[in-house]
Formats: sequence, structure tokens, C-alpha cells
Amino acid sequence: MHTSSISESLAPRVSQNVDMISHTIGAILAGGSSSRMGASKSQLVVAGSPFLDRVHETMCEVFTEVIVCGGVAVPPDGVLIPDDIPGEGPVGGLLSAMRIASGRPVFVTAVDMPMLTTDIILSLAEPFAMGMTVRIAQVNGEDQPLVGVYGPGVEELVRERFEAGKRSVLGVLDDLDDIGRVEIDSDALFNVNTKADYDVLIKRYGG
Repeated sequence: MHTSSISESLAPRVSQNVDMISHTIGAILAGGSSSRMGASKSQLVVAGSPFLDRVHETMCEVFTEVIVCGGVAVPPDGVLIPDDIPGEGPVGGLLSAMRIASGRPVFVTAVDMPMLTTDIILSLAEPFAMGMTVRIAQVNGEDQPLVGVYGPGVEELVRERFEAGKRSVLGVLDDLDDIGRVEIDSDALFNVNTKADYDVLIKRYGG
């Protein structure tokens, strides 16, 4: 099993040798309500950069096309795509990204994982995700469906589940057979959901 990790110090986000990917679109899911944080996570700052700008810059080092799904903030030179159905959580953003992708795979990441690196992205985005293929990150054996690549054939399934009132992205995995998983170090996918999480991040990497 492949494992990606970062050290306790601030690790470089960008590999020295990255070939740009055009066969897959990159999508940052930024439409969450941030209810547990009490403020927009997109504009929280770590190591001198807002989360959204940091994730967008990293994604743009890998993909020729990167979009921000949901929210109102737009990074420099970014493209904002409103959620097709606002207020419906990550699955709404995923559907928006799949629509824009027009038959290409979609690599998604949540905006509240600012320590994402190009090496992590490449470990998931390659090789090309065909049909119903899904490849997601795992942290300590737990699936992280909001960091991974979704093949174009998955869109119909996600839409059918959505129309049936099923909003869980994790639930989508239950209906799929071809799922790849890549174990990622917990530091590299540090998920900021609460003020306490943010305090830990800032203590480690600075604001």
C-alpha cells in the first residue's frame, strides 16, 4: 500500500517534477456552511496563505483546469462554479464538478485540508480513472471520500442517489466495485473542522 506523509515542519507542497494533467479536472469543494468553525474555512490562514488560495495553488501545479465549487471566495485567477443545488453538502459540489468536467474524471478535495501536496494528488489522480473507477485517500484505515478521483461513469450513480434524497458521499462507495485506496499520513490530510483543529494547525505551521 502506498503511503504519503509530511514531517512536523512545513513540507513543500510541490514536487520538483510534475507533469501537468489535462485528462482530469481538479475541483475544490468550498461550499460548506462551516457551522462547527463559526467562520468561513476558505479564508482561514495557515503559513501566510488562506486555505483556499493554498489548496488552489497546489492543485494548479498538477491540473491544467481547476475549479472552485460553491462558496463565494475566489482565489487569484480562480474559477468559481456555484453549486448546482446550494446547501446540499459535498455531493452537490461533486455533481457541479462532474457537470463541468463533461465526461472527464474529477479529482476533488475539500478546502479544509490545506496541507494537501502535489505528491498526494498524483498518487490518486494517476493512472487515468476510467468509467466507474474511484480512487480515494485513507487516513489510519478510514476512507476520505472528499480527497480522491471519480471516474466519469460515477456521475449517473451520484445523481440518482441525490435525487433519491441520499446526500452521503461515503454512501456512494457502497454502490461501487472498483475502488482504489491510498493510505495517506494524517498530518498531510489534516482536516480542519473546529476552532480547536485550527489552533493545532497554527501551532504546528504558523498563521
